[in-house]
Amino acid sequence: METGSVVETVRAAGRVYRRKGASGLVPTALEYAISRPRIHPRLHWRIAEAYYRRRCRNDVAATAAPPDPFKLEWVSPDLIERHTRREYPPYRDRLWLFGSIRDGDWDRREQPPIDPDYDGPPAELFVADRFERTVLYRSLEAHFAAGVPWDETDLVREARRLVREPAPERVWHECTTDAEIDRRCRRLDDLYESIATNGYRSERERFGTDPSIGFRHCLRHEITVDVGRDGELLLVSGKHRLAVAKLLGLERVPVVFLVRHADWAGRREAVAAGADHAPHPDLRDIEPETG
Repeated sequence: METGSVVETVRAAGRVYRRKGASGLVPTALEYAISRPRIHPRLHWRIAEAYYRRRCRNDVAATAAPPDPFKLEWVSPDLIERHTRREYPPYRDRLWLFGSIRDGDWDRREQPPIDPDYDGPPAELFVADRFERTVLYRSLEAHFAAGVPWDETDLVREARRLVREPAPERVWHECTTDAEIDRRCRRLDDLYESIATNGYRSERERFGTDPSIGFRHCLRHEITVDVGRDGELLLVSGKHRLAVAKLLGLERVPVVFLVRHADWAGRREAVAAGADHAPHPDLRDIEPETG
């Protein structure tokens, strides 16, 4: 299991314990066991998918023509222009949010509210009014498109400043030291080169038959989006992969869907009943087959 997953699982366990006590830790322990595949990959995927299907919110199951909560669609990176406006970080506990439907004005906020208990990297490095205006994207653009050394990008300069504080903050994928920041930069260089050379493959394509990497890992590492009331795709996680795809000018990337606005869920039901509609990635599963 990757370090980041271990850290996230431990933190999740702490939150569960504070909310529900020791009894709430049993499902968390079961989830941890499922996340460490020890059996044949196909059997693991069937068991893990069934487990998460029962545990996730899955409000869509009660709608007309309900989508698979874990379905994957290929979309143009250009369709993803903004981050979701749900509370930041929107990816927290996301494995349980697949299939969620939420009403309200969360998709129309100018900026997402910050969880008062959030203790991760500074949100201002990763969130702006538009994805391509974030410090993260502008730094990757400077490095990969203009050849600017990592240490001269705003993101890495700020990350190094933060880890040198008397009480270092966790910045950029749990980095707390200069050495970890260096490794993170090398991993991004490798990611860019791999996608540029081999094309973009979904995590399921990359690891679906790997006995050491399971369903949970693949679901967590796909580009993940919410869907606003008008069908806007709003980024939840996968910001590095999305940035690389945009910088390489890729025509499409795989995404999974997390939270849908209630109005959009109603639109899906109308389309399922035969209403006219414009093409949309989240309507493909209910469009009539042609040919």
